[in-house]
Amino acid sequence: MSSLFRVDRDPCVAVRVRRGLTVSEAEELAALVPGATEGTTAVVGLRPLFAAAHLLADLDVQEPPLEAMWRRVLAAIALRVGGLDISQGQAWLDTREDLLAQGRFDTSRIAEYFDPSPQRWRLYGGPRPFLQDPRLADEGGDLAPPGRLVMSRPSGANAVWTDSTPQDVPVKAADAIGWLLAWRGYGPSGTGGTRKHGGRSSHIAKAGPYRALISYFPHDPESLFTTLVLSVPEPSSWPTNPGPDLAPWEREDLPDPLAVAPPCGPASLLAGRTAHAVLLTGDDMGSTVGCQVTWGTTTDLPAATDPYVIERDTGGPVRASRSRAVWRDLDALLLHQRPGDKNTCRRPAVFDHLAELDPDLLAQLGVRALGWDQDRQDRDRAWYSATTPPVLRHLAEADPDGAAVIAAARASAETWAGRLRRALETVWDHVYGKRRKEERPGFADQGAARYWERAEAEFWTTLAAPDTAPAFQRLAVDCFDTSATVLKATAHGRRAAAEARAQLTRPPRAASRSRRQAP
Repeated sequence: MSSLFRVDRDPCVAVRVRRGLTVSEAEELAALVPGATEGTTAVVGLRPLFAAAHLLADLDVQEPPLEAMWRRVLAAIALRVGGLDISQGQAWLDTREDLLAQGRFDTSRIAEYFDPSPQRWRLYGGPRPFLQDPRLADEGGDLAPPGRLVMSRPSGANAVWTDSTPQDVPVKAADAIGWLLAWRGYGPSGTGGTRKHGGRSSHIAKAGPYRALISYFPHDPESLFTTLVLSVPEPSSWPTNPGPDLAPWEREDLPDPLAVAPPCGPASLLAGRTAHAVLLTGDDMGSTVGCQVTWGTTTDLPAATDPYVIERDTGGPVRASRSRAVWRDLDALLLHQRPGDKNTCRRPAVFDHLAELDPDLLAQLGVRALGWDQDRQDRDRAWYSATTPPVLRHLAEADPDGAAVIAAARASAETWAGRLRRALETVWDHVYGKRRKEERPGFADQGAARYWERAEAEFWTTLAAPDTAPAFQRLAVDCFDTSATVLKATAHGRRAAAEARAQLTRPPRAASRSRRQAP
């Protein structure tokens, strides 16, 4: 029966098993995750995930926004089973160090966490289905088809951009849990299902707390255990609002949608923030055959600083952009603050205090970036993910010189991208004047995209050989030559291209003086 499906024991999270297991580790894996073999993907429940985390390399969730939400939920559980829910800074650091030295989560703590309330882990039915609001059975109006839950299926104004499955096809339980998480984090603002609660009837929802954002997580590509431990932020970044700090599945009561409380600590911060309410209906096979998705708050969510996003002085956290490679913000992750011409960026709080780790461990850590390029309403453009090489050894506190090299390389790449764009716009204007001005941005965009595709390889080459000057100027000139070819059909076009190219081939200081002296 569907009502028996429980996320703590039944398969719901895709993981990748480590390679190179010892004989005893392989035997332990067989006992914890029957049928799993090294180097392969397995789908596990939450309890076996934590019991076998030291035998697993990583998550293997295919959709980046679902992975981002799973990482938040798993960090909230790691907080508890790892004993990291202590607020004293030095004691917390000592506990983290001891836990990493232990190399695995304690099985007794795992049992103590999952055993007391098995009903809280049910996906369907009961008084408290996992991360759902059972009140929607009475308050939520008509049942929507199961495809409403899957945000990549065609719905409303969205095009069929990843999944052409019809709306009425049931959703398997493991997939339904992931999309339930996605609605909690990335749900759109605007019209949705009608809900009547406490005398208030509305069909208008607010945007989810992570909608349109990119999230960054510390990442050990060969140890899910290490990744989960390091995904728990240090106490100085925890909210301190009054009240008990509980994840939704730990609470005895249901939240008041007319007066949403701010997070009171790490558990409620990592797993409790949402602007939507969802209730799933399952069948006897364990699949979702209907759902109700509606508003979970009538006002904006209380302010909170998420530990996995880059915060800015103005404009809120850095937004996801499918056209912006992750390495272009790498210095904003390594430096405590990255000054800018218009805005100062503050790195995600989860990266604070990583420099205090053992240097050998720090040397193998990279960054996992997960973004969904969206607007705040209901338009979804593209999701994307990226995993960096092991760069966290260059955190400013651990390697200030390395962080400075990375920041300088990134700034140089941005400088030459800007100069390339100006050169392309200049030659376009000289050739066409005002006749085709509306086409100029697209022409410059194509040249810039060509540049950025090649600049990433140059950036990583610079990091590998920091004494070698980066070749971003040469890349800019090469990309200009390629783009400007279409404008050289006439003598006037060739002359305009040569003049614009000359600005790119000059040394930076000479070019700057030339621009300042120009009338």
